[in-house]
Amino acid sequence: MYQIRNIIIPISKKPDLFKTLSYKLHIPTDAIKDMEIIRSSLDARTKNQLKFNLTLKADISTKLKLNNDVQIYQEPQPYLLETRKISDLSPYIIGAGPAGLFAALALIEKGFQPYIFDRGDCLEKRSQNVEDFWNNGVLDEESNVQFGEGGAGTFSDGKLTSRKSDYYTNRVTKYLIKFGAKDEINYKALPHLGTDGIRKIVLNIRKHLESKGCRFFWKHKLENLKIQNNKISSVSINGEIHNPEIVIMAIGNAARDTFEMLSHTTAMESKPFAVGFRIEHPQDFINDTFYGNQNDFSISGPATYRLTAKALNRGVYSFCMCPGGQIIGASSEKNSVVTNGMSSSGRNGKFANSAILASVNEKDYGNGILAGMKFQRKIEEKCFDLKYPYFAPFQTAKDFMKSIPTKRKMESSYNPGVFSSDLNSIYPSAIANAIKTGMKVFEKRTNGFIDKGIFLAPETRTSSPVRILRNNKDFTSQSHSNLFPCGEGSGYAGGIMSSAADGFKVGSIFEK
Repeated sequence: MYQIRNIIIPISKKPDLFKTLSYKLHIPTDAIKDMEIIRSSLDARTKNQLKFNLTLKADISTKLKLNNDVQIYQEPQPYLLETRKISDLSPYIIGAGPAGLFAALALIEKGFQPYIFDRGDCLEKRSQNVEDFWNNGVLDEESNVQFGEGGAGTFSDGKLTSRKSDYYTNRVTKYLIKFGAKDEINYKALPHLGTDGIRKIVLNIRKHLESKGCRFFWKHKLENLKIQNNKISSVSINGEIHNPEIVIMAIGNAARDTFEMLSHTTAMESKPFAVGFRIEHPQDFINDTFYGNQNDFSISGPATYRLTAKALNRGVYSFCMCPGGQIIGASSEKNSVVTNGMSSSGRNGKFANSAILASVNEKDYGNGILAGMKFQRKIEEKCFDLKYPYFAPFQTAKDFMKSIPTKRKMESSYNPGVFSSDLNSIYPSAIANAIKTGMKVFEKRTNGFIDKGIFLAPETRTSSPVRILRNNKDFTSQSHSNLFPCGEGSGYAGGIMSSAADGFKVGSIFEK
């Protein structure tokens, strides 16, 4: 079996892959016994001449000469060597986001029936909580865009990108397809589910886990750990004491009170992250700018972009770009504002949005395990205005660059709403100036990126500001032998796919 890279197909043509592969390899078509697309990416470097770049797995009867584009195909294999025997049939999982759900899926493969605790609601009630917040400004601090079944990714674009393509990410992909995702996520370079697709899959995962004996406990919040001899002897959840044999910590990056509780007993460290704004443009402008105006967007999908720059010794970059999406209120604490991007699977909205971020570290927020978290909170509280509760402060990108107020009304997809503010005052000048420098670089590459854009503040929940330290081989906490941190909140992932894969790996090490 061979792996063949760089098979270029114009999107305007319906390809005969057997003929295309035959031409590339200089072999007859009947020598190709079978093939499968294992990766498909869109090459949009030349506007109005978009191409698909395919990687294929092919069964070929003749022997091929190996080179950069032709290699022997090797199926990814499991590489975790450590195992941990436990006697408790129902290990505890804290958090029902991607890491927690996929840790549970790995555990049921081994015959376990885990208990899954989440401070938020089940998806049906959580969705009502979120709609009430967006429409009426009523924030449930325990069940919102950040907390509840499915995690923060449930109200997002549902991107499934991952830096790795290994056995564990492949297992996650297969499970997602089993529970309702399209087969194309198996090979698309930038697969996505949309918030509607994620919700369907999350519900199917819950039903499957319950059918295998798992139990879910909604509105159940981890309040404390009791430690004896470097081991968790008991946990307090909703005021009740439990004595689990192990605890898998799969919290999200918004679980600040949990971070505070853990910081007194658990090995942790602060970690760098990024902050900035959400920028919004008309999707038609983004389509024309990045793909051109003579394409079949029913084939290519709406245009996406990824921009990076080095600015004043910081990385400045776009992140979590949502074509055809909307900007949403994502607060989880009273009297604070958080923004995020979301889209449906159709990505058919009139706006495109993305985070525009600058990297930050201890030089910006100071020393201390929770210093980055406190920095985030301060920014979010600064963006809250009692006259416009949970509305997002906005400024046109052009006015932001000139440090002048935006006096005219601007249309935005943001729900609950926006109000004009000078966003230069949101962040320390070093961060604001870095974003300005990065935006100048982006404008040189994409004419109109500044003039056509509006900024909304703040974007602060890009990744966890802390890491719960663990051992590399068996995933145990460096301070507690029966605590297993995983996923985004613990500092080991960034996004749905990497969080799910990390949770699946942790769940995979246990044996009866």
